[in-house]
Amino acid sequence: MLFKFVAGNNINKVLKKSVNILNNNTIPIINYISENNYNNNKNYIEYRKLIDNVSNNYIIALKLSSLNFERTDINKICELCQKKNIKLIIDAENDKNIEEYRKITNSLLMKYNKNNLSIIKTYQMYRKDSILELYDDLKISNLRNSFFSAKLVRGAYWYEDRNTSNLYINKEETDINYNLGILKCFETNYNNHIIASHNHNSIKLATKLGEKNNKFIIANLLGMNEDFMKKINHKKAIYIPYGPYLEMIPYLIRRLYENYDQIKYFN
Repeated sequence: MLFKFVAGNNINKVLKKSVNILNNNTIPIINYISENNYNNNKNYIEYRKLIDNVSNNYIIALKLSSLNFERTDINKICELCQKKNIKLIIDAENDKNIEEYRKITNSLLMKYNKNNLSIIKTYQMYRKDSILELYDDLKISNLRNSFFSAKLVRGAYWYEDRNTSNLYINKEETDINYNLGILKCFETNYNNHIIASHNHNSIKLATKLGEKNNKFIIANLLGMNEDFMKKINHKKAIYIPYGPYLEMIPYLIRRLYENYDQIKYFN
């Protein structure tokens, strides 16, 4: 049943799936899933192959840990995306890797967002420090006169990181923080912030605020929240995961926990 939420195990399958999404005026966000960071060279080659096969109508999501945080490979991927004008989302990491994530991602923002939007940073709004991090990054981007876009998620590592004291304990606090992030992004001069959520209240807030501009892109995961998203008259994107099935298991389990309210009604 979980494989309803992935496009397949190779690049041909994900490209075939993404064509239908493009034809529906929706942005495909291609998300290569490989939790095996011990084979980061294979993952690097897969990202290069993916970039070669898509246009700037796509967005690519990169997980730094899948490249074992290898800066040379990460920068090469960024350079290739920038040359083709493909936006690159840097996906979130768990609490153990959060500082390394921030260090590398912030350096990428400085390097690649000078003349246009190339790198999009992810903010896990179930983290207590997420809203201040968003505020600080916006200030720095304004001071540097560089481009900026945020991807807001609630967070995927609850069961792994819940005892770190860095996460909100109850859902209501996370919801408030998430919506504060939407409001902050709306107040900026930047557009195309990605609201990656299946929460109807957050989606309604973003679409109401952004109905007359390009402030937000509303994104859902393949196979989830589809009936609600069909009713949304707004700029939209769909996360399309693919990759080796065995290596996707940790990712799929996180999606199961994160979206239990969505999944429990499926047959």
